[in-house]
Amino acid sequence: MATYKGIKGVKVVTKASDPTASEAVGTVWYNTPADALKYSIEGAGAWASGGALNQARNSSTQFGTQSAAVDAGGNIGGDGPYWAIVEEYDGTSWTEVNNYPTEISGGGSCGTLTAGLVFGGTATPPSPYFTACNEYDGTSWTEAGSLSTARYDMVGAGTQTAGLAAFGSAYPTAYNVTEEYDGTSWTTVNAGSNSGGARAGIGIQTSALAAGGSIPGVSNLVESYDGTSWSAAPTLTTARTDAGGGGATNTAGLVFAGSVPAVTAITEAFDGTSWTEVGDLATAGYGRAGLGGSSPNTSQLATGGGDPDYLDATEEWNDPAYTIKTVTVS
Repeated sequence: MATYKGIKGVKVVTKASDPTASEAVGTVWYNTPADALKYSIEGAGAWASGGALNQARNSSTQFGTQSAAVDAGGNIGGDGPYWAIVEEYDGTSWTEVNNYPTEISGGGSCGTLTAGLVFGGTATPPSPYFTACNEYDGTSWTEAGSLSTARYDMVGAGTQTAGLAAFGSAYPTAYNVTEEYDGTSWTTVNAGSNSGGARAGIGIQTSALAAGGSIPGVSNLVESYDGTSWSAAPTLTTARTDAGGGGATNTAGLVFAGSVPAVTAITEAFDGTSWTEVGDLATAGYGRAGLGGSSPNTSQLATGGGDPDYLDATEEWNDPAYTIKTVTVS
């Protein structure tokens, strides 16, 4: 008769208490006090419905955490209107707060609800592309140092005192420009390899990802930033543009929704080595705002977007749950 040691090459470990469920995935152990053989399994991650925005819109910019987020600007069509609306999320519902200093769509952002940063963007045509940058303290907006290159649909990552603005567009020009913010001013640093906008941004100033986008056309390319230079990273499973993204570093990210060119609800998770398709959004869309950098990929938001109608929907990502099970013979 086959034995566990014969199959696995090791004996079942005896433990006086259970390890954490996430650490024990893929292992079997014997819990002495419980007189039970146990194992751990990983459930599937999934999106759940959250509170709706007060104003449906596409291409807004978002920062913060799943229970303390800020969503600013956006539009409902190429010729507008474009919005200066700002809403805050408490994990349950959105509340309108002080407007952004100007109407804005496609801006970059990073930071937290009480220390946020929004930069660049555009407004109702023929409005120019912006270099403006504004800091948020949880109540009001204050003008800060301007970007060196005006553009929209950038990758935004980092914090209010260590921000990252990369890539982007100012039609008909596509950029691979990278700028870093030190809390006072922006400095142009090493450029990315591929020019283009509408890329999903993930991470912080020293550890970021730029995924998909228009480079030109719909792309599955991913670039990784280490605080000095960009390098090629594993490609997305599904090429897309105008996707949302989030995650705390360049080794743990989430990319969702976008256009392929039809709108999609596909979500992919990155573990530092490869992208894996996980639970789909309930609603497909392009231009859905995600939390971007800093906030972990285990707790993200997907807000607003186009489907092609403009959405007020919010969805909350719940990371896979781990559960300890007991082996039974019945």
